Amino acid sequence: MIQRQQGVLGKEIAMFGIDAGVVALLIPIVAVVGGMAIAIVGVITKGKEEELRHKERIIAMEKGIPVPEMSPPPSRREKPRYLAIRGWGLVITLIGVALIISISIGQQDDPRHGVWGLLPTALGVGLLIAAWLEKKDMEK
Repeated sequence: MIQRQQGVLGKEIAMFGIDAGVVALLIPIVAVVGGMAIAIVGVITKGKEEELRHKERIIAMEKGIPVPEMSPPPSRREKPRYLAIRGWGLVITLIGVALIISISIGQQDDPRHGVWGLLPTALGVGLLIAAWLEKKDMEK
């Protein structure tokens, strides 16, 4: 059972007696620190893999075993560019449709304000058309 009480600034305090403003401040800090931690762990892991590969080659050379050619690390397969364009086109189109719906519903007295959602919708449709044209060109 969560007990709620009024905070100093009139905002509700939920769990553990922490003010909502403090929680709002901690969210971006935790996100940035977490993202940096993930990046650092990735760099360290990649460096350790390289170090182990080099140690393995040095040991093989010392024992007189023929050293195979060092193959490049496996790379990600390059995806066609139209896939990324199509993905962004879908996202932006749906954002525009959501804006049209939400603004029209929120402004029941004057639903014409929903017309602002047409801008991202048109941009998204344009990206979808560009992706379709690029896919057609690739198939030729």
